[in-house]
Amino acid sequence: MTALPLVRARYAHAFALALTRLGAPAERFLHEVRLPEDVLESPDGFIPAQKLWGFAGLAAQSTGIADLGLHAGQVPVGEHGEFGSRVVYAPTLYQAIETFCGEARAEYSRADFYLAREGTKAWFCRGPIDGTDAERQQVELYVLMLMVQTLRLAAGPWWQPTELRLQNNDAAGLADVELLRQANVQFGRPVLGIAFPSCLLGMPLQGHGATAKPFAQPGGAAIRPASDFLGSLRQVLHSFIRGGQVSIDTVAEIAGISVRTLQRRFAEMGLSYSGLLDEVRFEAAIPLLEDASIKMTDIAFDLGYSDPAHFARAFRRLAGVSPREFRRQRLETPT
Repeated sequence: MTALPLVRARYAHAFALALTRLGAPAERFLHEVRLPEDVLESPDGFIPAQKLWGFAGLAAQSTGIADLGLHAGQVPVGEHGEFGSRVVYAPTLYQAIETFCGEARAEYSRADFYLAREGTKAWFCRGPIDGTDAERQQVELYVLMLMVQTLRLAAGPWWQPTELRLQNNDAAGLADVELLRQANVQFGRPVLGIAFPSCLLGMPLQGHGATAKPFAQPGGAAIRPASDFLGSLRQVLHSFIRGGQVSIDTVAEIAGISVRTLQRRFAEMGLSYSGLLDEVRFEAAIPLLEDASIKMTDIAFDLGYSDPAHFARAFRRLAGVSPREFRRQRLETPT
């Protein structure tokens, strides 16, 4: 089986914030697409991409906010975790775009960005976007805003594109939004593209923004979406377990297969769903146990166990010691 398409939870959070600002019920749309609200609290975590696209598309259609993606895309580039920090701390626009293109797959497993040149113009491009028409429209608008913000790091905060290629069709009212009003927009194109003067490529970036922080390890790399089915499923479970019980039916729905087929796949790998879930909970429990201020009962319930005793038994089965003994050993070990 192929890996699940994954995206950072920060993008769902951006859409939820935009809906809240606009007076729309973000929680209702999260529930309708079965995306736990708790995943918004861990922006670096991974969620199934189709859940995010479904959330954005449903919210825009239900509220009539045709440019919801543009509102969500107002989150500053520098607030997009390590990815954003690497972009805004690049020395020139060229290197910022190259970083954007190279690191985007750490944000979304199917991201496809590139830079193209055409005489005195350059094009900042995004390849085909997944989802239904309604979903693709909002995703493209979000991506467009993020790309424009990147260009503004060198061109100035009020820079507006004058030539755009959008994969979207000319949706009602879309051509009248401020960002697109002054631009020559070609709709229905195979890729998203923003034209800008190629002379900007060598320009230094004008500022990092008040909230941008240098990444801790300049030579390191952000954790990327897993390239295999089991790895991607584990990453999803890490995000979903904080929302309570995660049933195998939910996981099968995320994977787009029946429960019986999913169970057969697990059996072929020598696994069971309950065993995999306990392993993910165990991994998530370790950093929580290393914080002495967090109560054992809170850890158990936070990880979706109905009883702290169940958590203790599952943890001992994998670690060989109880959670309390594990915590004592870790806290007593010199750093």
